[in-house]
This record gives sequence, C-alpha cells and structure tokens, in this order.
Amino acid sequence: MVNARHCKNDIADVDPQLHFPRVAVISTVCGVISFVFGCGVRIVNLPRDKGKLPIQPDRLENMHQVPLQQLRVLNLTDESANYTSLSESWFVFDASDRDEDDESAAGIGNQLLVDIKNVNSNFLNSEECLKKAMIALLAENDFEPVSYYCRSRNHAGYSCHGHFDEAVMNLYTFPFHGVISLDLLTRDEEDLISFLEKIEGVFAIPEEKIHQLDEDYPPPQMTWTHKLRNFRHEFGVEDYHEGGKSVVEGELTQDILSQPGFEMKKQVAFVETKYQNVHFYEAINTRFRSVASYEKSLSKDGSYESLHPELFRQDKIVFLDGDSQSSLYGEAVYHEGLVHAAMLTHPNPKRVAIIGGGEGATLREVLKHKTVQEVVMIDIDGEFVQLCRKYLPEWSDCSDLVGSTAPSCFDDARSRVYFEDAFQWFIDRFATVDNKKGVEEEDFFDVIIMDACDPTNDFVTKLYVDSTFVWSIYNGLSESGVFVAQIGRSSSHTGGIDETKMFKNMFEEVGFESMHIYDEGHSGFYEPWSHLVALKSAASRKLWYRNSAQTEIEIQKRISTTYSGKPALLYFDASVMSSYQLPDKVHEDVYCRLQERRECKAAWEMIKNHTIDVEIINTGHAFNPLYERNILHYEPNEGSIQSRVFVWL
Repeated sequence: MVNARHCKNDIADVDPQLHFPRVAVISTVCGVISFVFGCGVRIVNLPRDKGKLPIQPDRLENMHQVPLQQLRVLNLTDESANYTSLSESWFVFDASDRDEDDESAAGIGNQLLVDIKNVNSNFLNSEECLKKAMIALLAENDFEPVSYYCRSRNHAGYSCHGHFDEAVMNLYTFPFHGVISLDLLTRDEEDLISFLEKIEGVFAIPEEKIHQLDEDYPPPQMTWTHKLRNFRHEFGVEDYHEGGKSVVEGELTQDILSQPGFEMKKQVAFVETKYQNVHFYEAINTRFRSVASYEKSLSKDGSYESLHPELFRQDKIVFLDGDSQSSLYGEAVYHEGLVHAAMLTHPNPKRVAIIGGGEGATLREVLKHKTVQEVVMIDIDGEFVQLCRKYLPEWSDCSDLVGSTAPSCFDDARSRVYFEDAFQWFIDRFATVDNKKGVEEEDFFDVIIMDACDPTNDFVTKLYVDSTFVWSIYNGLSESGVFVAQIGRSSSHTGGIDETKMFKNMFEEVGFESMHIYDEGHSGFYEPWSHLVALKSAASRKLWYRNSAQTEIEIQKRISTTYSGKPALLYFDASVMSSYQLPDKVHEDVYCRLQERRECKAAWEMIKNHTIDVEIINTGHAFNPLYERNILHYEPNEGSIQSRVFVWL
C-alpha cells in the first residue's frame, strides 16, 4: 500500500531508459494500436535529433518495412512545441512473431475508467507517489513496464502516462479538489473488475486531519465504468470463453458496468456454479435515485431520507451468465405479477409447484395465500439457491408473514425444495397417462409456476417447446389447474413472431382450453415483460375475468396479513389484475400477422356486422388476442355474449 506521508523518497530504482518523455505521443498511439489490435507493431524510440529512425540492418531480417507518410508527432523536446515531420521514418512489423493460435493476438481489449474523490491532496501532488502507485498496481498483475512518466500541470497536480507490455494507464490528479481520474486499457481477454479493489487500495488514500480538533474528512469514494473494447463478436472472441460468452458480457456490461449513470457500483460476489456464472452487484441508478440522497439516508438529521432509508438504498441486482434476473427495486413487481394473477384464477389452490425460482421470491409470494398447504420448488442449481439466501435475504424473507413457520421461506413447513432438473422431475412423474395412473389425486398441482430462465436461451427454448414436457405439465395439473410462465420481452409492432407462437401451438395441442397473455412494465428490466397463463378448463375464464370489486374481495380473503401491519402485497391489487385481463394491442397485431388467420377475419366480420357467432368463438381457439380485446367472453351458463366494440360505442 502506498503511503502518502512516506512515499516521496521511497520510489524504487528503475532503469533510466524506461523514461522517455520525448516519445510520449508515439508510445501512446502505437502502443494502443499494438496491444488492442494485435498488429505486431514494434515501437522504435524517437531520438533527440530530428531525422531518420536508427534501424540496424540486422534488425531488418524477416521483417517488413512500412513507410509512414504524413505522420506528424509533437516534439516534446522543443519548448516551442513544434511539430516534426516523420515522412522518412519507418515502423517495423515482425510478421514472424505472429502466432496464429495466440488468443492474445485477437482484436480484443478491456477498459476501466475510474474517478476517486476525497483523496489525500499531498499524495495527489507527489510525482514519486503517483509513479510508485502506478508501477505497484500493474506489476502485481505481471505487467512489465516499458515506459512511464509524469508531467506537472499548471498550479498543482500531475498527468501521468504508463506504457506496459499489455496495458496502458493514464491518470490525472486534482489536489485542490481531492480527485484522481484513472484510465486503464489492456489487451487481455480477462475483465478488469478484479483491479477495482487493488486500485482502491493503492490510490484511495484518505485525507488526514492536521489538527486533532478538525472534523473528520469524508472517506474516499470511487465511481467507475468498465467497457469491453473492440468488435469482439466479429472477431469470434466469445469462443475464448467457456460457454461461449465472457462472464462480463450481455446485460451485465450493457446495463451496469459500461453505464456511467450507475454510481457506487460494487461487485458483491462472483461465483461459478456447476451450471452458471452468478454475479451479485450493488449500485445506484442516478436516473431514479441520487448518491446525495443515499448518503443523507445514512445520517440521523431528521430529514425525510433519514426517516425512510429503505427508499434510498443501493439497488441489488443478480445476473446469471451476464443476464439480469432480478433487482431489489423490481423484484416485488415481477414476482407478484407472475404469481397472484394465476393463483387467483384457481378457486382454491392448495398444492403449488414452482419450476426454478432460485431466489426464493416466487416461493415467498405463493406462501402469502392462506389456502396453500404445500409448495414444491424444483431448481437444478442448489448452489445458486444458497448464494441467494446469503446475498439476497430479502427475496425469501417470510419473517413478517402471519402463518409462516420460519424466518426464511425456504424453511417454512409448507415448503418442499428439491435441487433437481425440474423438467425431468415432471417428465418422470406425469409425461404419459401410464405415469399418471400411479399418482394419487392429492399429488396433482392446482397451480404450476414456471420461473425458469428466459425462453430466448437456446437450451431452455428446447425444453419449453418439448411436447413431452408440456404434456407432463398438463397431466400434472388438477382439473381446474392453472399454469403460468414468464416468456421474456414483450412483442413490438416492428418485431417478428415472438415466443408466444411456440407456446400457443404446443399448449393448444395438449388440451389447454384457454390461454391469456399479459405484460408487466415495472419489473426493472428496461422493457415490459410478458407472461402466459394457460387454463386447463375453460370454466376458469370466469375467474380470470372477475371485475375489480370481486378481485379485491378475493385478495382480502386469501392473502395473509403481516405482523408489522404493512400490506403483504406491495404492488398487486385489483386494478393491476384488471390491466392483465386484456392482452396488449401489439399481441393482437402480431398474432394476426402470422398468416391469413381465419379466426381473425371471422372476428372482424362479426365486429363489422354487429353479429356474434358463439360457435366460431368457442371452437378450437384457446388463445386469440383479437377475440379477447374486442368481444366479451362467453358465459355458457348465462347464454350471453357481447362485443366490447358495441359496449364502447
């Protein structure tokens, strides 16, 4: 660790040939080109006198000479800062050094941009300390120094540049403000997240009190951005990583690491389980919350922020293989929307199955229903479940729920948690009628909730559309059973056929009599998320279409209360359920765009002619967004049906 008080005369002896202020510009430009693009450039140091570069004949063996025309480089040896023409100079490329199988030669790179405030001003104004810190940081990671130097800035502070064999570092200090800005660029395929702790240890030197009675200075605070440089996918860089993708690619980089709007970012944990890479992050999204409000919430000054600190906390986000799964400020919306619409569509759900749901929040929402006697949760990754219990305890917290028998929902007496392949678990028990014969009536499920990976994942897509698995879901449900699944990003008018099509065809084929799709736009995924509800019996439609008053009464009857007196449901209520009942207009358009659909034409004819053909509506169409949006559902017992268009007119 660099110490601001003792580092001035403690700089390690280094080869004086490493210091080349005269070639700073050449070293920087060519160095970046060489290690980011892997083009094999060898830098020749610019001598003090102007003219040709001194290249010895023996160095030209097996090398290609490339004339460099019209390049003008700032001559740092002249006080007048004149420009020197190097039109007769040469760069030397050693083609024989290029290894075709060398992964490091690919066009890749990682960049880390770091700003730290509240840093010791003496440290920031010491050339020796800054040099030593720069060398210490990179030497620890086996980067060999090629050249480095620091130049004093006007009045105070330094700008320093270090060129290493596989990295370039630039830093700028502002002693009067206690700020240092750092830029680290490497050509290594490994991400630079592990550097953050080391950078904080080397450069985040706290300010020291001059007098004992002085107020304590605020501790150093670091903000950073991580970028994946170059056109990585075009060069096939993803092939260099196990599983075909870097652990920091995908939404993790797009939404968090590379976004300067996320401050106080911190990687809480990174674990490679048997099945996936798991990242836990904390951050403040400055679009919705400010660092100042968060800091104020930690005080005890009686302000609104300090009285309600739960509203200003850092967000917690979990990523699986780089894709966002859940966040502190979006998980309640997502899990309540996934669970309660389906649960309320069953008249009396007692036995519920959860496929996936490793965070524990889906289990938490199911246990809020008083009617539930048993919940079977099957998740293949037991290590991930344990990680969530450790790093995301709020997701599985049942301590405030009246009727729960344990602080953690995983330990509730009604919970049965299995760490197995959930798809195979259902196939083994319910895939065929013969399998089903050995199952007791009480072993069927009233509601099955699929909270597994996104269906856009190739592996999961195969399982979602596997008819054997879909049959096992259908056979595993009771007569009034309800199945619900999240099916990924919502459709768009300009998009093609979405995942809804594969669900519709397969689920109709096995016998589900009614299907409904709804969107939730507040789950913290930057775009609306779609869910699909499949009803085994058409009679359950009546429960899906309850009016707001009926839904509110049902919620009050079913949902448990809390010891604290706070509402058990933070988001879901009767008005939210009403918004789920009709599919979005986009789903209607995408559905009818698939082909020249007979049912779409028939529906529009009925609407246009103000006629209702009950036989057409109830024949073979478990899922038709156009009917749902424009024609009120048919009630066989009441013998009535209406057009929504007629009602609106």
